[in-house]
Amino acid sequence: MLPKSTLAQAVAYALNEYNGICDIFKRGDTPLDNNYIERIQRYISLSRRNSMFFGSHEGAGRAAILYSIAISCRLNGINLFEYICDVIEKTAEWQPNTPWEKYRDLLPDRWKKQQQH
Repeated sequence: MLPKSTLAQAVAYALNEYNGICDIFKRGDTPLDNNYIERIQRYISLSRRNSMFFGSHEGAGRAAILYSIAISCRLNGINLFEYICDVIEKTAEWQPNTPWEKYRDLLPDRWKKQQQH
């Protein structure tokens, strides 16, 4: 096997990444591909076309937060409309000095667990 051959490069890569490759199999929930990230990237790419209409950097920042929440809801199998309505209802009753942990409980993954109980 020649050192510059494609096979030699593949073997060298595998040996260099051996520990990382082994780590994948230590956990049962680690996907072997990045398909779900590719699907998420699609939504981000679509949003780029609309970004010129945000009006300002502040508007674009707010849109990025909403996109992030929408994607998190999608990944967690949550109806975005139901989620937003529930979060607005809950936070409308809270005082301005509400602890941050209470807001963290409204993140999509935590919110879903609360809905199941």
